[in-house]
Amino acid sequence: MQKFNLEDVFGRYIDGTRTFESLDEARTGTPDAGDVVLVRDLSRIVPKEAWTAQPERGKWHLRSYRLGGHGLAGNLLMVDDRAEHDGKRAVPPELEIELDLPGWYAIWIGVPALELSRRRILSGLDAALDGEPGYTQLSPDIGIRYGRSMRPVNVEVSCFWKCARLDGRTLRLRIPWGVPSSFPWGLVRGGISSLRLVKLTDEQIAAYQSDIADPSTKRIGVMHDGCSHYHCWGEPGNKVDVQFVQQYRESDVRMLIYQTPSTGVASWPSRVTTIAGEDVTEEQWKNLRLGDRRITDYIRWAIDNQQEGIGVVSSACREAGIECHAGLRMNLFFQQPGGDGAIENLLNGRFWCEHPELRKPGGKQLDYALPEVRRFVLSLLMELAENYDVSGLSLDFTRWPPIADPERHDFDVLTSFVREVRQSLDVLSEKKGRKMALSAQMVEGYHARRKGRLMTLADQKIDLEAWLAEGLLDFVCVQAWDQRKYLAIAQKYDVPYYTLVDNGSIGPLGLDDPEWMQDARPDEDPLAGEELEKEPHVGSTMDPGEWDRTVLEHAPPGAAGVMICNASGLFIRRLGHVDEMAERIEKGLVWGQELGPKIYLQDLLREDLKK
Repeated sequence: MQKFNLEDVFGRYIDGTRTFESLDEARTGTPDAGDVVLVRDLSRIVPKEAWTAQPERGKWHLRSYRLGGHGLAGNLLMVDDRAEHDGKRAVPPELEIELDLPGWYAIWIGVPALELSRRRILSGLDAALDGEPGYTQLSPDIGIRYGRSMRPVNVEVSCFWKCARLDGRTLRLRIPWGVPSSFPWGLVRGGISSLRLVKLTDEQIAAYQSDIADPSTKRIGVMHDGCSHYHCWGEPGNKVDVQFVQQYRESDVRMLIYQTPSTGVASWPSRVTTIAGEDVTEEQWKNLRLGDRRITDYIRWAIDNQQEGIGVVSSACREAGIECHAGLRMNLFFQQPGGDGAIENLLNGRFWCEHPELRKPGGKQLDYALPEVRRFVLSLLMELAENYDVSGLSLDFTRWPPIADPERHDFDVLTSFVREVRQSLDVLSEKKGRKMALSAQMVEGYHARRKGRLMTLADQKIDLEAWLAEGLLDFVCVQAWDQRKYLAIAQKYDVPYYTLVDNGSIGPLGLDDPEWMQDARPDEDPLAGEELEKEPHVGSTMDPGEWDRTVLEHAPPGAAGVMICNASGLFIRRLGHVDEMAERIEKGLVWGQELGPKIYLQDLLREDLKK
């Protein structure tokens, strides 16, 4: 069986192959295997009423361009509109392009990676074929350091999407997530510079189908906080949750852990606790970040329309063949000194607000030694497991450690609680007639620190060996600089072990890494008011090449795979192909992205387009 090779299906010129410059030309010319359909004049395949030659709110902007040193030119479609509160009206209509080409093709989308200001790169777009449940975002995967791109800008980047049979198919395109972004608020942006379709041989088709079904590469998990996508892009009705799953179809991702927004509130109709934002007063509402308001509005809409995120995601995962686990952050609460209580009412829930006596002394976290706290958290977990078709529950001890109180608690506090969850989940598993998994994520070092000192799991009163010896967990995810000791424990009890990798510095200095820090302020969640700034703070993120190195170096032999936290991008889809990573690192490549030449925009369109 031929191995699937992305370079072979990019469509480079080979003697005997042909290039068609339009879909009409390809339909009449009947492409053979190896032939390429390369459309650079987008005005030839989209309706005239969808674009304008000059910027106009709510329309695609058609602009001519040329590629430096290649003599190639075309007309791209883009939107770059900082519409602020008028963002919804600035979103152009979705585009439908009839492909209808017989046979299988590799699909590439050309994206103009334009640096339009110091902190703003023109993003790509969302793509879907008719009949698919959601879109996939196709954009350049770019790391950020000091607010700047780590990869070349003002170039064309060809993004691989998928291989598919195109007989009778229609391509749908839209601005990413279909709604305005929050950074800065109301920024509507996106673009496409080319559509490349490469006709496949029978051997390439078989290799592709074998590759995407290969169980040995299904070793990636993705952990998502369950609400940040609403903060940035969440517009009710645009299937944001479905899209989050859709991007991982036909990839190395085998599981998704979808979390609640924080420990004390729900994003589903709950009998146990209040809904996120339910107790925010009218006066407090005015002081929330615009993104927080969007989170609240989306969750309310989702519940009213039976589209709550965990239900949508679990159903989409099941249909896509991806495991879905409901996750709970075990002690994540917020408290703003000198604030008006808005953030507390938004994300902490009524139980937390009404019971200060149940918190750790002098802190905002709940005290797991208290029966009332244990009953509350256990009820939340079991409500999720009972109401939704999930593969299991996931306990997140990484936000923010220590979960227990090292100065007052012993190891039994958390061990006995995990045991209670296991016992309750086993009862529910018997009732549902299927095994439901229990897993946990934990962190040594990194942001696990107390009084300036980095903490081990033992410092946090986590007895991992006791948990595994008793059979409480079905798999475990650990973030640590030295994975070997925890992997050895997991192997001793034959428990699958996943390396947990967060989107931050992996060096021994962790959060204190000077290469990772910015002078403006720490890289944290956006602050109130930042979404309205013209040049908002942009946190540092790892580049795809850094992800490759991290996964290769920090996933020791014997690990079941890697759990990705706080990251998204096309590169995640290929992180299970470990054998390819060293070559990508050596050559400086990013999977699925061909870095093209400089792209230059023309101020004037060709004369024939002015008619």
